[in-house]
Amino acid sequence: MAFSREQRVGLFFLGGILLFVGFIETTVGSGLLARGYRVWAEFGDVQGLSVGAQVRVAGVKAGSVREVRLEADKVRVALQLRRGVELHDDAVARLDFQALSAARFVAIDRGSPSRPRVAPEATIRGESAAGISQMVDELDQVGRSLRGLADSLNENQDRLLKTVSEMLDENRQGFQQTVKNLSGITDKLNSGQGTLGKLLADSTLYDEATATLSALRESFGDIRKVTGRLAGGEGTLGKLLIDDGMYAELRETVAGLNVTAQNFAELSDRVKRGEGTLGRLVADDALYDQAEGALRGVSRAAQGIEDQAPISVLGTLIGTLF
Repeated sequence: MAFSREQRVGLFFLGGILLFVGFIETTVGSGLLARGYRVWAEFGDVQGLSVGAQVRVAGVKAGSVREVRLEADKVRVALQLRRGVELHDDAVARLDFQALSAARFVAIDRGSPSRPRVAPEATIRGESAAGISQMVDELDQVGRSLRGLADSLNENQDRLLKTVSEMLDENRQGFQQTVKNLSGITDKLNSGQGTLGKLLADSTLYDEATATLSALRESFGDIRKVTGRLAGGEGTLGKLLIDDGMYAELRETVAGLNVTAQNFAELSDRVKRGEGTLGRLVADDALYDQAEGALRGVSRAAQGIEDQAPISVLGTLIGTLF
């Protein structure tokens, strides 16, 4: 079948259009030849984002911008995504730009796999990166703050230096006297005068302290030996600490003493009440009176014997002679 010249030109023109559309699809990704779904993202400022800009999901080209709609307090952007690209309801769309061409594109973080998937025509959260003008403004503000800080430091530095200078002028004589006194003190210390000077110059105290420390170490060694012997149960004190037999005997002795004390208390109570011979001797006066009468009779008998003693001796002699 032969084509006319007009038909061949039309076919050539149609093939060129198809090739152009295929090139646009492969390079830009307009989504004309691929079926997918659309989601929306809301931004406060799109910073020059235009229709046809790329949409990348996790760094991979996944669609394009289909519409940029300006509303009252925000900008809504329609994102056409290829089929099979899954987003979750915590996905975030961020504005970014290519380093060399400075072309704007949309980068999407897919979100957590455990969260529900984003349905077509749903709206995801958008975040706008700081623009160059905003960064310049912030840098300018930082520069102004630094200049103000530098001016404040210069002013405070001048004020401080002036205050220090005035203080030095007012107290110059006192400072000179203080320096002179310090010089005299250091001279005395170097020459060994005073207690502190002797401490610095004389090593006798250091030697005595060293000897004292040595004696203390020896004493601690002896104490360790004694405590070791006590812990081993050596000696009388060690046995008192270790052996429980003497403790039992001591308890028995204390128990016996308690019984003796109780008996003595009962005996004293009985004596106090006048019970028994000893009690009557303590409480009854009759025995005392009887003893006193007996002593009187003995005393009279002794006197009678003394009076009759010469007569008895004379009678004895007469009886011997005759």
